[in-house]
Amino acid sequence: MPLSFLTPLFLAGLAALAIPIWIHLTDRERRDVTAFPSLMFLQRVPHQTVRRQRIRHWLLFLLRSGAVVLLVLAFARPLLDRSGAGGAFAGGREVVILLDRSFSMGYADRWERAVSAAGRLIDEVGERDLASVVAFADRAEALAQSTADPIRLRAALDGARPQDGPTRYAPALQVAAQILSDSKLPRHEVVLISDFQRAGWNPDEAVQLPSGAWLTAIDVAEGTAPNLSVSDVSVDSRGSASAQQLLVTARVVNTGPDARRNVEVKLSVEGQQLAAQSTDLDPNSAATVHFPVVQFPRRLALATVTAGEDPLAGDNTFQFVIAPHRAVRILLLEHAAARSTETIYLRRALNIGSDPGFDVVTKPIAQLATRDLTGRPGVILNDVPYPGGAAGRRLLEYVTEGGRLLVIMGRRATPGSWNSTGGIVTGTVAEPVDRLRDRGGSFVVVAYDHPVFEPFKAPRSGNFSTARFFRYRGYTPDDSSQVLARFDDGRPALTESAVGEGRVLVLTTGLDNVWNDLSIQPVFLPFVHQVARHVSGYGAPRMWVTAGQVLDLRDQIGDPATGSEPPREVVIETPSGDRILREFTDEEGQYLQVRERGFYRIRPVDDRTAVLTTIAVNMDPAESDLTAMDPDELVGAVSAGTAEGDEVQAAVVLAPDERERRQGLWWYLVVATLLILVTESILSNRVRPLRGRPLTSERP
Repeated sequence: MPLSFLTPLFLAGLAALAIPIWIHLTDRERRDVTAFPSLMFLQRVPHQTVRRQRIRHWLLFLLRSGAVVLLVLAFARPLLDRSGAGGAFAGGREVVILLDRSFSMGYADRWERAVSAAGRLIDEVGERDLASVVAFADRAEALAQSTADPIRLRAALDGARPQDGPTRYAPALQVAAQILSDSKLPRHEVVLISDFQRAGWNPDEAVQLPSGAWLTAIDVAEGTAPNLSVSDVSVDSRGSASAQQLLVTARVVNTGPDARRNVEVKLSVEGQQLAAQSTDLDPNSAATVHFPVVQFPRRLALATVTAGEDPLAGDNTFQFVIAPHRAVRILLLEHAAARSTETIYLRRALNIGSDPGFDVVTKPIAQLATRDLTGRPGVILNDVPYPGGAAGRRLLEYVTEGGRLLVIMGRRATPGSWNSTGGIVTGTVAEPVDRLRDRGGSFVVVAYDHPVFEPFKAPRSGNFSTARFFRYRGYTPDDSSQVLARFDDGRPALTESAVGEGRVLVLTTGLDNVWNDLSIQPVFLPFVHQVARHVSGYGAPRMWVTAGQVLDLRDQIGDPATGSEPPREVVIETPSGDRILREFTDEEGQYLQVRERGFYRIRPVDDRTAVLTTIAVNMDPAESDLTAMDPDELVGAVSAGTAEGDEVQAAVVLAPDERERRQGLWWYLVVATLLILVTESILSNRVRPLRGRPLTSERP
């Protein structure tokens, strides 16, 4: 149980031991002085003496010296190392050092303390021992494995750096379990050095160390860790073809126990600060910051929102990409005899869409050609019979190969044509249901989690019950179809089914203000836009992704709306400046795992100035919550489930200052000092009479 000191510089105070020695050796006896009336008749006799002083009251001297020593030791803050890990072991040890290098380890000096603790463990590796250094964040990597070479272990430790990945303990413990399982040495030890962030441990993850392994947890966190972060940003874009108005909203989170006042939140686009706001945050709370509307050219731009300062600066800045929305490409097929009044509502609804807008091509269904379907991910059949012959076969091929189709069944969508489509409609179409006598039926959404109805899920976001439906087609979908909405009599109103690689939606009523009054309801416009986006497979441009995600580069570079393919080779520039050549010749080359915060730029191989796309990467918001768990909880979970009588041995090693606070040895030293001083005072009064008695004696 070795003794160490938290503030060893105070040990220099032991020099104060000279004070009681000086007092005891210089305190001389006071002698009475006899006054003579005259010295003129006395002869001066030269007399020389040599006086040697010695300490007479040793007990008093020792009490005073002991008080000085104990007081100095109290200021040096002693602590005892009670951990069972480390030290020499006659038969040799297999030691696995798990070093947390996740994003949260960048808080204050946590990383430096973790590296220092790992260095001390490496110094304890003996000649018969083997050690491994495993660094981990959301994944684990063995930097040095099963070696006794201190130079190799030190090189692995010196090469480790904090990463932007979130904390995950399970992968690191699994690597340690594998190393120990392969070891032939008699003693197995695992040392986990971390800040023990609660977000990094899932109790449901079944991770077990081999039986008999010794698990030591070294906690480098210092109590509570207040943190300020920007967890999310949303952008609403409006404007003309050349310029856009940006309404940016940021969410700022304070996870500390203290309130933060007048936190400055800044919005910058392309390195230029465009707006700034101030906000107050209560302890453990969040605030939404709305920036004023800013004008910016309609082009791809890199933007950031920054809030305040704290010891973990990485999550104070949120990166995102402002990208113009691509128009949704729709092919609208109508009946040649349809009057403009029958199609005006649907056409107008699609024409006034913005961000994204709709690129709509309208054609009579009888004139459908193969080239019309190229580059059109979504097709709407607005109240038409299913075409026969070559046009019908082209539509079927289009859907089975991945296309999407919306079928609006009004008075012209006759059952005879749609029940013989060859499988493009999987249900059975029947004659119209007349609801004029009961003043029309109502529309009931049954799948609010579907993309079509998800925007209407929140309260006051749209009410379909106000619309009245006087006629609609009878339709019986098969078991593979999903019913998204029904009428109040239980008949399907909107269904979706998979046909080959594609999807087919069936709306069993028209949108012409004859069979219903949906087109004059406030919910009509957002409903049409949402259905059209879903039919086209449109996805809003991703403003940002989370560090650690795996991205399909084809989705990032290619344009699914036009069917364009990415180039065969690209260069990826990481936020740290590395350049990665990526070929799309195999499936593995199509994917990229983003591990750094900042902006990834993807460029053509032959043009270093052109940018195919830019990807903004931010931290997982959960990583900004620095709430710590009790290391005993993780130790207990890892050691649970072992054989009876053969458990994982465990110890929790706290940071030196935390261990010293828990031991509190300096309090005992201070109390002992006070007791000694009281004893010294009592003894001193007894051995020293009022006239003064020396502490030392003189010898001539």
